[in-house]
Amino acid sequence: MTSPEKTGQGQPKGDPTRIGNIRPSHLVTTTGIGAVVDLPSMSVVVRGTDSWSAARQEAITEPRLLDEVRRVLGDQVLALRSAPWDPHADDDPWTRVGVPVAPFPGWVRCPACFRLGPLHGTNQFTIVHRWGRRPDLAKIVHSGCTKQANRPDAKKRACVPARFLVVCENGHLDDFPYSDFVHASGGDGPCMTPNLRMRDSASTLQPLVTISCDSCNAKANIQRASGKGGSANLPVCRGRHPHLQRFEACGNPLRMIVLGASNLWFSVTASALHLPQTGGVEETVAQHWDVLGELPKSILGQVIGGMDTLRSLRDIPVDQLWDVIEKHRAADKDTPKKTTDLLEAEWKLLSRPTTDKQDDDFRAIPNDAVPQGYSNLIDQVVRVSRLREVQALVGFTRLNAPERRDLQPRNLVRLRNGPAKWVPAVEKRGEGIFLEFDEDRIVRWESQAEHHPRINALRDAYRGWMHSVGQSPDPHIPVARTVLLHTLSHLLIRQVSLECGYSSASIQERLYLGRPGARTAGLLLSTAASDSEGTLGGLVALGETKHLKRLLDSAMRDAVRCSSDPLCSDHIPIAESRTLHLAACHACLFVSETSCETNNRWLDRGVLVDLSRDGLTFPL
Repeated sequence: MTSPEKTGQGQPKGDPTRIGNIRPSHLVTTTGIGAVVDLPSMSVVVRGTDSWSAARQEAITEPRLLDEVRRVLGDQVLALRSAPWDPHADDDPWTRVGVPVAPFPGWVRCPACFRLGPLHGTNQFTIVHRWGRRPDLAKIVHSGCTKQANRPDAKKRACVPARFLVVCENGHLDDFPYSDFVHASGGDGPCMTPNLRMRDSASTLQPLVTISCDSCNAKANIQRASGKGGSANLPVCRGRHPHLQRFEACGNPLRMIVLGASNLWFSVTASALHLPQTGGVEETVAQHWDVLGELPKSILGQVIGGMDTLRSLRDIPVDQLWDVIEKHRAADKDTPKKTTDLLEAEWKLLSRPTTDKQDDDFRAIPNDAVPQGYSNLIDQVVRVSRLREVQALVGFTRLNAPERRDLQPRNLVRLRNGPAKWVPAVEKRGEGIFLEFDEDRIVRWESQAEHHPRINALRDAYRGWMHSVGQSPDPHIPVARTVLLHTLSHLLIRQVSLECGYSSASIQERLYLGRPGARTAGLLLSTAASDSEGTLGGLVALGETKHLKRLLDSAMRDAVRCSSDPLCSDHIPIAESRTLHLAACHACLFVSETSCETNNRWLDRGVLVDLSRDGLTFPL
């Protein structure tokens, strides 16, 4: 991560300096563009892609995923690209290759004298970064601190980011208006030379954070800005996007939020598994259309000769290959764009794996039998010893997480100023276990459970919640089917993590529910790493019939009781509730946000084990 380097007076030299590190996969999932990243000694926001340099970014090929991104962002998107990196300077702290960031929040607090002020414009605070080989030591210091006057800047204590921010429903993020907030009760507005300080004390009843002005003795408790009525004590939103360094018209009410809050940033991502190709020329051209579709015939041969991913086309005459490209271009122009489901093709391959469609990035072997005692539920188990997943970031939201696989939520925030020609992506290789469920038995149980009082309560809560946030509920969600598959997924994630050596946060679920009129019932549990060698096989080994039966038996035993019972087992969401689950909690079913597709919603132990003898449990 790089930020504009500062001189002793806090002025930029114009050349970026390295100030920290994060994993490339985090730029797509947890701390991507627009997210606030907490570094050891400062806090920064990741800048938009219009500030990135594509010189050190490799293109990631996944045609199905690129088509999905184009459907959301437009046909001008030409590529999926990895995070910038220099393969010859991985461990060089002086490298200028990285993701651009900017200090945020713009207000900091001195831990010695409690001075609170803006980082820019006052000449009070300075970014110190004298240790090029220790980017983690970059820090912000209070140059004018009276209690550290005898210390040079390099020896002063690091200032901490002011921990309060404001955000609105449209995804705008801004610094907390400290000066206006403190002086609001006086009626005369901010004084000419505000000198603010922030002091806090421990309390179990309310936040005792006091902002005071030494110049005019004005004082205010931050509690006035919190809660449901806090927006009335704050100005309206001025439409700031710090990652784009721009403002736009807004005027919505603001909400105070704490730095580091989990609802400050939610990624909106599209992901696709690699599907093996049969090797035909037409299929290869379609797979690499993002490159071949832009090439003139005059340089077609040179490009194919220089790209290792196109080596299968090198023995084909250029004229013959050009005819295939022209044919594909004409067909692409005449075929209207339609919404496709990325999971549909994956389901067809996983549910009927064959040796004909396998390559270095996909290998799957079905088990000879399903675990004894679970044949009513499970139709087939497939061990996927090799898989490749590509995930692309198309935007993000604040305050409210997007629904499952919703790539166009109402409050989607864009990644750059202007149309995007590429989006950040990450590819991971790993392994997984795929479970295909008995569709006939699922349908029979679903016809009874879909109108069960507990399922109806869950559906009503979902509708009320969606209306409360200004969105339309999806009428096509198969609630009972989703709860059944999702609950089993979480039970297995928690059980598998105890035996395979991977943490539960590194195991991801992928639910295959189909679409209206063509429902499916499948579940893929996978783990992956960004390394080209993938993972070590611990998860696939547990997919063998004898081990999987033990895991399922243990999962069902654990589901019978929860340490939070009877509160957990008796839980039913009320109207407009955001807790869209029944018998589920952190002690029994919830998993990490990196593992769950639906933010720990649509869960109920009662669909798999009999908790109340109400007829909802699936007959195993």
